[in-house]
Amino acid sequence: MRRALLMGAALALALSACGQQNTGGEENAPGEGDGEDDRYERDDDDRTAEGDVQVLNFHGDENGFPDQRPEDYVATEFTTFSDMEWDEWHEDGARGEGEVLGTWCMDQGCQDDPYDVDVELADPVDVDGTPYFSTYTITDYGDMPEEQRQALDDADGGRLAVPSQTD
Repeated sequence: MRRALLMGAALALALSACGQQNTGGEENAPGEGDGEDDRYERDDDDRTAEGDVQVLNFHGDENGFPDQRPEDYVATEFTTFSDMEWDEWHEDGARGEGEVLGTWCMDQGCQDDPYDVDVELADPVDVDGTPYFSTYTITDYGDMPEEQRQALDDADGGRLAVPSQTD
């Protein structure tokens, strides 16, 4: 089931994004308002304590939505982080550990066995008054082979999707 969900999400994102890194959309989290999935709900006290920096998360929403400390984070049409645990999240950066997979490793079977990684998010950019992390760096690749490291870098170059500015 998880494999089908991840493959479907990766395929849907690849088809819908058509190579676009900067996308925007309404702030519409999966399950919002229906009581089925409340992990995306944040109250103002939590946001203030963590800082206001967001990531644009496409998990379950092809338009993306602002998120903080996501457990499952579809970062770009090529790369997904899952089972994330965040040690730090503040206005200068975030640091966490979890798993990474994407279209760049499908031929290696990473949907069934994602790579364990440590990741840092950085370089917040302001989009309509809200800061979003715009880059990531893998600080520990675990057992990821060099060929897959290069494929990950070639896929999105450490850039995170951010919403488009509205004028």
